[in-house]
Parts: sequence; structure tokens; C-alpha cells
Amino acid sequence: MSSFRLHDWNDARLLIACAECGSFARAGALLGIDQSTVSRRVSALEAAIGRPLFNRRRSGASPTPAGQALLERARQMEAAASQFETALRGLSTLPASRVTVAASEGLLTYTLISALLGHAKAELPLDRALIRSPLPDLTFTTAADQADIAVLATSPGDLPRVKGAMRVRRVGTMRFIPVAARDYLNRQPPPGDFEQLIEHPLLDIGFYRLLRGLDDWNGLIARRRERGALVPVAPTTPRLQQPLLAGEGISLLPDYSTLYEPNLVPVDLTACPSLGASLWLVSHEDSLREPAVRDLYDLMATMFLSSSWYRDR
Repeated sequence: MSSFRLHDWNDARLLIACAECGSFARAGALLGIDQSTVSRRVSALEAAIGRPLFNRRRSGASPTPAGQALLERARQMEAAASQFETALRGLSTLPASRVTVAASEGLLTYTLISALLGHAKAELPLDRALIRSPLPDLTFTTAADQADIAVLATSPGDLPRVKGAMRVRRVGTMRFIPVAARDYLNRQPPPGDFEQLIEHPLLDIGFYRLLRGLDDWNGLIARRRERGALVPVAPTTPRLQQPLLAGEGISLLPDYSTLYEPNLVPVDLTACPSLGASLWLVSHEDSLREPAVRDLYDLMATMFLSSSWYRDR
């Protein structure tokens, strides 16, 4: 007897159909194949195991003892296949899984959480009207390597430093401008141009030093320190909010930051260098196979690319 491996699960269905129909012709009609194909496939099984599975008569076909033995196993396979199909249907109706979104603390606090969850501010750089279907449960983190989707900032011209099978999409530029509390500018003679900012107390944010697109600002901070001036450094944008609104100095923030705070205004300068960072949407290809992640990734890309605040100029 030759060695045999089952390569087609439909052979089990064929055995069941032949036994229950009592005829190769009727089994073929049930399965949508012709009688000659049924006969050929049954004969191939018989040749592989070295004994007949069906008695062939003019009146039809009936299982031999070997055929009956296989028929019992075939029906067990049919039941298992039915359970498998039921499980597949059940999985397709499961609720969307929780999706984790990562970004800097400032981008999360003032932009993404407000846009995706509809919190607080009516004016936003991302348009909530683009959300046309229910979102999955969302969690937010600053750890990009622990997220399904991350929004990363890089120096202009640089790609995000990511590893593995990642889908990376550039979604625009985040531009920065000097801003201050309205009360501060009412108390102090305002600077006329960018270089005159060095005469004012400046409030810095730590991660700005990593972005070449903010080199003009970073240079200003360095020269002020060379003069012996204390430059407070906040770890994140939210941590900068209190001293900035308290009128302790001038800082650099995204150009849409004045949407959120009526007491925060741009510093009107006659000459200001272009200051910005590239924004990227990043997700692993495995994560994007999950429909909830893929749909949110596409939605976030659309929201950024549709926004005039992040549009390349």
C-alpha cells in the first residue's frame, strides 16, 4: 500500500455525498461536479489505500466496510468544519478591539484627544466632521512602541526611525510661532523681530533641541544662556501652559495653539524664520490587518491631510 496524505478536505465531503446519495451521479449533482470527476476522485482514493471504498452496481453505489470506516471519520470532519465556520462567523461580528494611539503629550492633549473624542474646544486643527462612523474604544500613550498607531515628529526631510514592517505616511508639517500671554505683551515693550526675542525671558521645551527645523529658536536659547540668563525648560507642552499663561515669558508653540487659549496670542514680528517639523503616521503592517486599526489609521490620515493647519506651504 502506498503512503497517503489527504490534500483536499473536499474528499471527505465527496465520500459523504456518495454514501448519502447512493449514486456517483447524484453525488456529483449535489456537489456541482460531473459524474466522471466523482468516479475519478473516488478511484484515486481507493488506489492510494489499496482497497475499494464503494461497491459499484447499476442501481448505484454503496460503501464497503472500508468505506464505512472512513465515512464515520468524514462525518466527524464535517461536524468540525461546521463548528469552524460558525467560529469564523462569530469572529466577524465581534466588537471592534481597543486601539492605542501614541503621540507627544502636547499633540495628544491639545489635538488628537479633542479631535477623536470630542472634548471641550469647538475650534480644532483637525475636523471632527470627518468622523462619519463610530470609533473603536481608544487609549492614548506617549510610548510609540506600545501603540497600534503613532504620530511622530521629525526634522524636515528626515524619515521616522522605525524598525520592522511599518507603514509610514507623511501627513503634513507642524509650524511653530513665538507666543505669549496677552498680559505679558501689554506689560512689556514687544519685540520687533525674531532676533529681539533674546531680550525677553524665554520658556523652552526639551524636545525642541531634537528638531533641526527649530534650529533658529534653539540658537536663540543657546545665546541667551551664554549671557547667563536662566531659561526654564518644560518637559512637555502641557507643563509649559501655567508659566506661559502666567506671563513669565515668551515660548514657541504650534501656530494653532492660540485656538485653545483666549489669553494666548502670537508675538507679532516683522521677520520670523520658518520653524516646523514633519508629521508622520506610523503603524505596523500586522496591526493594520485589524479592521479597527486600519480604519482609524485612514481616518487620521484624512484628518491631517485635510487640515489647513498642517498643509505644506
